[in-house]
Amino acid sequence: MERKTYDRLFIAGAIILVGLVGSLNCLQGTPFIGGLKCDYALTSTDTIIKIGAAAIFALFLVLFFGPILAAIAHKQRTEETRTTP
Repeated sequence: MERKTYDRLFIAGAIILVGLVGSLNCLQGTPFIGGLKCDYALTSTDTIIKIGAAAIFALFLVLFFGPILAAIAHKQRTEETRTTP
């Protein structure tokens, strides 16, 4: 894939992460900026909160380690093409 595609996926993943965190906070009753508040009051023992937190953690890890792994893979690919005659 092209670098532009990776960049777009990274930005989309970051936007999704922010949306997930905001929606999870809403489900737990945390007010947004400006005082808007959802009518939910779920706790961390509820299954939907646990699933959402796991999804947020997994997406965070992908966004954190993805560029590092892509840079390592790109470096290895460029070294292989240089050494091959």
